[in-house]
Formats: sequence, C-alpha cells, structure tokens
Amino acid sequence: MPARRRSPQVLRGLVASLVATLVGLAAVELLVRGVYLARASLVDTVTLPYAVGHRYLVPPWGDGVRLLEPDPVLLWRNRPGVRRRYLDVFGPIGTEAERARLLARFLPTTPAALRDHPTWGVAINSLGFRGGEFPPRRREALRIVCLGDSWTFGANVDQENTYPARLEALLRQRFPDAGVDVMNLGVMGYSSFQGRELLRRRALALEPDVVVLAFGMNDSSVAGFRDADLAAAPPPGPGRRALEAVGRLEALRLLAYAAQRLTRPGDSLAEHLRAADESARSPGPGAAGTTEDYAEVARWTRVPLDEYRDNVSAMVGDARRHGAAVVLLFNELWAESPYAAAMADVGRRAGVPVVDGAALLARERRRLDAEREASLGLRSSARVYPGESPDAVEVVLRLRPGGRSVPRGLFVVGAHPALGGLVPNRVALRDDGREGDERAGDGVWSHVARLPPGTRAAYVYTNSGREGRWEGLDLPALRGLRADAGPGERRYAPVETFGAIGLQADPWHTNAAGYRLIAAAVLEAILSDDAVRPRLVTSVSDLRGGSAGSGSASP
Repeated sequence: MPARRRSPQVLRGLVASLVATLVGLAAVELLVRGVYLARASLVDTVTLPYAVGHRYLVPPWGDGVRLLEPDPVLLWRNRPGVRRRYLDVFGPIGTEAERARLLARFLPTTPAALRDHPTWGVAINSLGFRGGEFPPRRREALRIVCLGDSWTFGANVDQENTYPARLEALLRQRFPDAGVDVMNLGVMGYSSFQGRELLRRRALALEPDVVVLAFGMNDSSVAGFRDADLAAAPPPGPGRRALEAVGRLEALRLLAYAAQRLTRPGDSLAEHLRAADESARSPGPGAAGTTEDYAEVARWTRVPLDEYRDNVSAMVGDARRHGAAVVLLFNELWAESPYAAAMADVGRRAGVPVVDGAALLARERRRLDAEREASLGLRSSARVYPGESPDAVEVVLRLRPGGRSVPRGLFVVGAHPALGGLVPNRVALRDDGREGDERAGDGVWSHVARLPPGTRAAYVYTNSGREGRWEGLDLPALRGLRADAGPGERRYAPVETFGAIGLQADPWHTNAAGYRLIAAAVLEAILSDDAVRPRLVTSVSDLRGGSAGSGSASP
C-alpha cells in the first residue's frame, strides 16, 4: 500500500488509541472518586492520625472527611455545614505496626478494638464556625467574639466543652438575667496573620462588645514557610494551574501514595527518641527555645516574633476602633514560649488584660502533681533530696498503670544509656520499695536514672512487652525529663500515668478540664478589667432597666 494511503490510517489508529486511553483513565478516575465518595458517606467516626513525631503519610481517601477547605485570603477555613465525630486514639497500643495500620485503614467503620474509645463531635454553622447559627444582634445582650486557633475551636472536646462555650455558661450562671452571646470563631491551625484578616473581614461585622484574641502556638511553628508569603503569592499561571489540576487527579494521588508507602516506611520510634536527645543537646530550628533562638530561625517560622507583635497590636487597635473591649489570651502547652512574652508586652502597652493559658495550665499541673503525691504519701517533686551517686543527678521516674493490667512489668526506654539505650522492655520500673521506689506494693512503679547535671532526655513507657521488641506501647508522644539538680542530688519526677498526660488530650492541646480553667480565667479578666467591666455592667443594667441589681457583676 502506498505510504500516502497508510498515513491517514496510522493517524486514525493513533487518535483512536489516544481516545481509548483517555476514556480508560477517565473511567479509572471516576471509579476511584466514586469509591472515595461511597467511603466518606459510610464513615461513622474519623480517626485522627496520631503518630510519634507526627510525620506520616495521609491516605488520599481521607480528603472526603476533611474539616478544612482552601481560602484565597485566609489560606484555609472551616467547611460550612459540616458535622463530624472524631475518635480519640491518643492512647496505648500493642506495636508500632498496629498504629501504622490504623493510620492507613481504608474501611470506613470503627475497628472493634476501638469502639469503647471516647469520641467528640463537631458541628460547623453556615458561616463556617463551630456551634449553632449566630443569633441576630440584640442591643441589650453582651456579645463576645472569640478568635483563635484549635484551642479556641476546641480540639478533642464536644461543643459544650470548648472554652467559648464554657465562658458563655459561666456568664449565664453568674448573670442569669443578662443576655449573653459568645461566638466561637476559632479555626484549627490559624496564626495571628489569619486572625488579623478574619477579624477585619468577618468578626467586626458581628458588632462584638468584647473580642478575645488567642493566637501564638501556630505562629511559632517552625513550618518552613511564612503565612504572609503564601497569602501574597501571585496567582498561578496557566501552566501551573494545569499541573495542579493533574495533581488533583485521585488515581494519580493514589498511585503516589502507594509508591510512598513502599519506598518511605517512616521513622521508627527509636529514631524519634534519638533525634529528640540530639535536638536537646544541639538546639536548632526545630528546638528554638528563647527569643534569641527564634531570631535565628525567623525565616522558618510561620509568623516571626516581630510580625506577631504587630499583628496582635493591630487586632487590638481594630477592635477598639469599632468600640469593642479586648482580652488577650495565650494558649499553648509550652509555658516558656517567647510568643507568650510578646503577647504580654502588647497587653501592657495597650492596657488590656492578658490571660496566659500556658502558665495557668502549668500552675494547675504542679498543683495536681503535689496533690497526687500527698495523697499517695510520696516525696514532693518540687524539692531536691540527697542522692547516692556523687557524680550524677538521680532522677526518679514514677509511674502508675492507670487501671491497666501489668502481666510482666512496666518499663522505660530512651536513647540515653540510663534509659536502656533504645532497647525496649529492658529497663524495668519496680514497686518493691527498693532502688528509688518509695513504698512497696503501692501501685507506683519507679526507676532511678543517673544522669550528668543538666541532661535532657526523651523517653517512652512500655507495658509487659518482650525485650528488644517495641511492644506494649504507651502514648503516641515522647515524654521528657531534665536533670535539673546538682551532682549527688536526687529529684523525684511527678507521678505519671501510663496512657495519659495530665491536662492534655494529645501532644498539642489541653483537655476539657483545661478548657474549663481557661474559660474561668477569661471570665475573671472580663469582670475585673477596668476597660471591660463597665461594658458588662452597662449590659446588665440595660437588661434590668438600670436597677441597682446590676451590682451583681462583682467578681
């Protein structure tokens, strides 16, 4: 056949093959999306992907139950109208492999072994914020708007146990005849950059009498990018938009996920323990701990300290110009954060009350530790005692089983040789009244770790596993100690509980008890501050027709 007659046939064949390939790929894409959609509709509870070190592969099929969606200005926002129930899996597990399987689980139902775990629910209103629909503005009612991150949103607790909900309940209890509306505008992961934009774009339109501003934890995050830079990035061109569209193909994402699972197994618990000790010895971008440290790593933080101060100051000014009083709230587990000091400085300069939630929780934890030690008849962790090792600091770890059976014993493991040198289930705690254990058979297991002064070390507990095997694991989080005494001295660590950390629901957040403490502290700031109190008293007086009964606003 002449070449010029073959060419159209070859071309038609190529086109047909291309069309068939595209149709096949489209069919696969539709099938994958259909399966994901069906899975999302059957999910009863969402399992949060907790893992030590928090570096893990997120399965692409989880996108169907995500709480957040992209936003061109705020970077992300809550999806309006979403309702979710989350499963609490921040607890002990048998092996690392079991935890990895849980994170990658495809079946939409709750595993039988986890059905007795607690859950917490989330309901997002039509405006994209947690709680019911916001009521219309009532002239006589006191309207409080709470802006913040996941602590304001209320991670790990039901709606009624978030701090804004508890604040409203306390106000209604204190002033049963007053009208009070407390609105929760918290969004998980928000920084002061996003809070500043949200205040201007949405919160001030709600005409608040009081604005509570609570940012800091995410600002200090060494994330490798700045929020302001992401928001200011120019819109993508046609080529980039095309690549992004291809990257959103679920079939390709599934293939990429499978390839990563095969080629990137993830860091082991031993590697995380080793890295934590190395970081403590050589502070760097991931372990910044002072204002000077943050000055060195400012390019890696989401919002550098100076910008954080500017953002908080700007929010205070914006709220005041709209007639709202302001309370500043710093929520974090790290009580020594430089961002807490920066917020306190802004508060002093602006003359607004500041509630330091991190310091509040630290004080409450110390109080609970002392109370527990006294009730058990044990030595105080706040004091230093004579030791038996003249060249080392003796740190006595103390652990309760937390209601769990202990078939073979409780163990501690860390990278430091005094903690087993990364060999799990070798260094046993004891409950026999010897080697640092204070009372035999009292249910408090102890181990003396002899360390050079000033040593910081990470560790985890295990329960009755085999030596050399990472079995009987505690929480998906590292614990830490510091030898903060002199040679020849002994310090008793607070009594810990296997499977729990005091006042914490996970590595980043407090629990319902902590949110209640924060709500009470914010209430006192509202009631006692000279700039806030008159507005509350006026609101109550208006509601009661200006009667003398308004004096009940006293703390």
